[in-house]
Amino acid sequence: MNKATKGTVAIAAAITLLLGGAGSLAYWQESASVAATSVSTGQLHVTVPTTGSTWTVKKNATATATPIANISTFKMVPGDIVTYTVPFTTTAEGDNLTATGTVAWGAAATLPAGMTSSTSGTYNSVAFAGTTFAVVKQATPVNGQLVFTLTWDFGTTGNTTGMSQTINLAATTVTVQQTPAP
Repeated sequence: MNKATKGTVAIAAAITLLLGGAGSLAYWQESASVAATSVSTGQLHVTVPTTGSTWTVKKNATATATPIANISTFKMVPGDIVTYTVPFTTTAEGDNLTATGTVAWGAAATLPAGMTSSTSGTYNSVAFAGTTFAVVKQATPVNGQLVFTLTWDFGTTGNTTGMSQTINLAATTVTVQQTPAP
C-alpha cells in the first residue's frame, strides 16, 4: 500500500476507536404518536324570525281575538285591544353553559288619551314578567314569544285627541348572554 492509502486507513481506524471503540456507533431510539383528536364547541344563539309575527284585535272588549290581515291598513278605534305577538327561539348548547336572556322592550310612542300599552313574554311555555328569563340549555331551538298589547278604552274622555295618529312601537331586542357556571 502506498503511504496516502495507509494514512487514510489509519485515520479511519482512529476515528472508529474514538467513537465507539468496537467500530460501530449505536444508540436506541423509539417514537410514539398521540392520535389526532378534536374538541367541539357549543353555541349560544337567539333568533327572531322574519315571519310568524301576528297582529290581532279584540273589538269592544270581546273575548275573541280576530287576526289583522294587514297592520299597515288597519285603523284602531276606541274599544279595541290590539296585540302584536313576535316569536323568537334560543339555542344553548355546551356542557358547562349557563345563560340568561334579557328583553329590551321597545316602548310605544306617544299614546292617545285613554290608551295604554303593556308587554309580556313566554319562554319554553313559561310566562316571564319584566325583562329577564333563564335560558334553557338545549341543542334544539327553544321557543319564546314577545307580546305587545295596546288597549284603547271605549268612552274615555279625550279620545278625539287620538284621531288620525300613527303609533310607533320602538324596536325590541332579545339578548342571550353566558353567565359564569356555578
